[in-house]
Amino acid sequence: MTGTIQEAMRGFAVGLTHVGCVREENQDAYFIDEAKGVFAVMDGAGGLNGGAMASDLVKKALCTISSPRSAVDLLEQFETRVVAAKDRIETAAKTVNDGPMGTTIAALLTYGANFACLWAGDSRVYRYRNRQLEQLTTDHTEVQELVDRNVLSKEEAKTFARRHVITRAIGSGLELALDVVSGNLQRGDRFLLCSDGLTGHLDDAVIQSFLANAAPNASAQGLVKGALDGGGSDNVTVVIVDIDSAASGEGVTRI
Repeated sequence: MTGTIQEAMRGFAVGLTHVGCVREENQDAYFIDEAKGVFAVMDGAGGLNGGAMASDLVKKALCTISSPRSAVDLLEQFETRVVAAKDRIETAAKTVNDGPMGTTIAALLTYGANFACLWAGDSRVYRYRNRQLEQLTTDHTEVQELVDRNVLSKEEAKTFARRHVITRAIGSGLELALDVVSGNLQRGDRFLLCSDGLTGHLDDAVIQSFLANAAPNASAQGLVKGALDGGGSDNVTVVIVDIDSAASGEGVTRI
């Protein structure tokens, strides 16, 4: 993510989260700040209220990001807030929750004509461009490591008993390490940020069909409904970001 501004672009976003059909508590959270170019999805994990607290602590930390002076400034502010959130989560785990707690994160930062994706865990960022869907993130999970080493096929991974075990997170006693990918924005790009409650039920072809054929709010609602119709075994959260769209959509929605 460079500081060079070619043609300033802006992301307009909608977000939607649902507790699902099985869980009693929604431990997911999302964050949208169109003016500052910060978008994120967090999927918390922990004991009673622990996961929800962890994801909310990250969300509150992101709220303190100030208007960036450059792409580098935005990236540095984001990373500083995530580190601060990790410290607060670990303190809360000891004093409030009395057990491990943490959260994944999948974030999109935009500045000028540039973007960066940062993530830890198995929440994902996709980009839909020129009728092609591309997963920009790689899951930090035990099962993904086995797939990468050719121990398991992608089909075997779908039913692997430990497929939900993550290897990176903010908190949960895991070392904080964010992966980063960056590039240039194009007018018409559509990004999807989501928790694994979506990708656990919908494959990429179905996700692409929703992103290709509807306005942002309708796409978000269709994706969440698809996950619920597939069983809704987990909380499900989506954020859709359209680059340089004509209107900002209808804002964020929580159900």
